Amino acid sequence: MKRTISPMALLFASVSAILGSGWLFSAFLTAKIAGPAALIAWIIGGLLMMGIAFIFAELCAMIPVTGSSTRIPQFTHGTVVSFLFAWMIWIAYLSFSPTEVQAVLQYSSFYFPGLVHPHGGLTGRGYIAAAVLMIFISCLNTYSLRWLIRSNNFLTLMKIIIPLILTITILILFFHPHSLTHPAHSKFMPYGWHGVFGALATGGIVFAFNGFKQAAEMAGEAKNPNKALPFAIIGSVTICLIIFLLLEMSFLSSLVPNNLSLGWHHIHLSNNNSPLAAILKTDNLSIIIPLLYIGAIVAPLAAALMYCGSASRSLYAMSRNGYLPKFFQDVTAQGNPLYAILFNFIIGMFMFAPLPGWGKMVAFLTSLIAITYAVGPICLLTLRHQLPDYKRPFKLPIATIWGYIAFLICTLLAYWSGWQIIYKMDIGIGMGFVVLFCYHFFTKRGREMQLNWKASIWIWPYFIGLSILSYLGTYGGGKHILTDASELVIMAIFCAAILWLAVVYSLPKDKIAQDIETGLSKHELLL
Repeated sequence: MKRTISPMALLFASVSAILGSGWLFSAFLTAKIAGPAALIAWIIGGLLMMGIAFIFAELCAMIPVTGSSTRIPQFTHGTVVSFLFAWMIWIAYLSFSPTEVQAVLQYSSFYFPGLVHPHGGLTGRGYIAAAVLMIFISCLNTYSLRWLIRSNNFLTLMKIIIPLILTITILILFFHPHSLTHPAHSKFMPYGWHGVFGALATGGIVFAFNGFKQAAEMAGEAKNPNKALPFAIIGSVTICLIIFLLLEMSFLSSLVPNNLSLGWHHIHLSNNNSPLAAILKTDNLSIIIPLLYIGAIVAPLAAALMYCGSASRSLYAMSRNGYLPKFFQDVTAQGNPLYAILFNFIIGMFMFAPLPGWGKMVAFLTSLIAITYAVGPICLLTLRHQLPDYKRPFKLPIATIWGYIAFLICTLLAYWSGWQIIYKMDIGIGMGFVVLFCYHFFTKRGREMQLNWKASIWIWPYFIGLSILSYLGTYGGGKHILTDASELVIMAIFCAAILWLAVVYSLPKDKIAQDIETGLSKHELLL
């Protein structure tokens, strides 16, 4: 991999991934779940993501390797832990590109109705269009990262400018504190904190902010990563939080009594599949609907470009760790993982048919994303404990407290998605185990892997315990045996115990140090 990406390009990569299809739907979904308190949910979500972003800023500046989310857990906890998190990261990234392409086609149907069915599924023409877009995205990622970044910079500028024009126009014409909070129709927080926390997990907030990790995944290709990574990760969350707050405020300000006649859970718009377009029609601003649809096509397409790159780098990193065949490490003359991109294209095309609605897909991905974030605090505290004197260009204060709070937040975000999502995630994790064991026992290269069972002791009570608590809890199909207060207390104790196990049962410090130096030196040979 070549270090060719500037700090500003890294920032734009993360901003582009954050401003995908989320800005088109999340204001609507969070309002349905939390009412006007969706504003609080966005602020909390932005602050939580910022705290998690700082964790990855230290890790990726300390160990700037491509596919950092996969490689760093390998250094600290070995094969089983690293593979499981790598597996979940890959599934998430692989799912994002088809989801964003589907969003492009859904909004393109404004001009080309034959692309989607009324319920949102793709028609025959839609599948052909999806294939064309997926081929275009894959080719751009394969041909040249430089062209990808150049295209992304232009698209990202459009993705920032268009939402700002839309929101500022609406707010100038219609903003009033009473129209924002709708006191005549409901309380500011109609569903309490339960609604706020639910909006974080299932309203698309975590999904929307996920893109900050794009910079982390490209750490090995960044110029001056020590400064570029904190700048890109933290800056992207800040910029996009401002945009999402403006979007939520403009959406809430545009609602009229008829929209709320059945309550916030049943907000009625002229077209719930395209909420922002419906709002513009309600506000008699149809003249700027074409601008919205330009953004609705550009934003998901640019995000799909970035997630295609991240998914291929996840496969590349898994192959470098010895989990998958070596051909996934083959790169083009421009330094892009050719076969990984091709494989993801094939699997991605199969994912169009079974994809559920955007909201349900977001809920599943949020749970998956939050769990993959959880490995960050674990790696941070493990490295602080095992390698306290290692050079850290970006170093967090009070790391133990910061790491614990971040780990608790990540676990709660997954928990708030609900039992109906958690059990599906468990099925996905089980499939990952099957792949790992089959590769280990039935291939020559796989038999050479050391699974590092001792370093994975903590992961079994973590997933089992989270599933049990979710089943007993009050979110998404849980049995409501636990109360809201008891959930938080039990989860705080549970996360402290798991975090302690994970740090104590890590790999020996000498092996961690040796593997990091070996990984960095091998990485430098590719530059």
